[in-house]
Amino acid sequence: MNESTQTVHAALLPFLGVLRIGGVDATRFLQGQLTNDVQQLSDGRTQLAALNSPQGRVLALLRLHRAEDAIYALLPTDLVETVAALLRRFVLRSKVDLQVAADLQAGWIGTSPLSPALVDTTCDMTRTVSAMPGLTSTHVVSFDYAPGRQVIAVTPEAWRSITGLSASRAHPLIENEWTAADIAEGLPQVGASTSGQFVPQMLNLDLLDAISFRKGCYTGQEIVARTQHLGRIKRRMFRYRLESRTAPPPLAALAKDGTKVAEVLTAAERAGGVDLLAVTSLDARGATLSLDDGRTAVPIELPYEGALGSD
Repeated sequence: MNESTQTVHAALLPFLGVLRIGGVDATRFLQGQLTNDVQQLSDGRTQLAALNSPQGRVLALLRLHRAEDAIYALLPTDLVETVAALLRRFVLRSKVDLQVAADLQAGWIGTSPLSPALVDTTCDMTRTVSAMPGLTSTHVVSFDYAPGRQVIAVTPEAWRSITGLSASRAHPLIENEWTAADIAEGLPQVGASTSGQFVPQMLNLDLLDAISFRKGCYTGQEIVARTQHLGRIKRRMFRYRLESRTAPPPLAALAKDGTKVAEVLTAAERAGGVDLLAVTSLDARGATLSLDDGRTAVPIELPYEGALGSD
């Protein structure tokens, strides 16, 4: 009898890095630093959380997963060292070992293509195997990043063993395609250029189960709670499409009738245009906006648009 086969797609994600937070006080320590309830990691979930400044501004977004030896955090590579240094300042006498997991590489693996642009065997992106590789090894940290997108953090040797692919060769389009997938799902990302610019609700983190309003105090908690319960949320993250294929940089201004009403968070080139997420004044919600160069940004519905309500 012929053995069934399936194509496994994989790609290194060099723009994502990993922190390892170990020690008996790791959970309690992170509980006092991040927006989400870290104690819930005990059920094996992947959790999205924000690290805030004392002023309640998002410094970084982390995806957390508890493994046998530690809690692991997935975040942009350009913030890994900064976040590690910031968190170490608050360790004090806690029994916490916080390190950049330089021995691990982040990679995506799945049975469906992330994007048609990545189905390119000349870039060593796919292979046919008898079954999906097992990801239960203690050498693999697995993050359920988003529906249909799983990220694994592994050593170079484990990556080659699991995927059969090079551990040093990233697809040239992977970061753009990954960002495009985030934008399509309305998932924010904060990098070095946007760190400290927005409060969590401006990034829709309250709609993405990234904030616990029942846990105890954490850095910036007072501002986040006040924004949610006492004041009207005046800006939210929305999705737009540009016709030109040149992506605007983070924090590029978007205007309505000549007045700035939004700032670009992330952008990715697509066929015939650019998709982007922007933090926009609710007074300009649903309006077509313009960049300084005259290009127009047309609003596109988010998958959870209805949950935004009228705030």
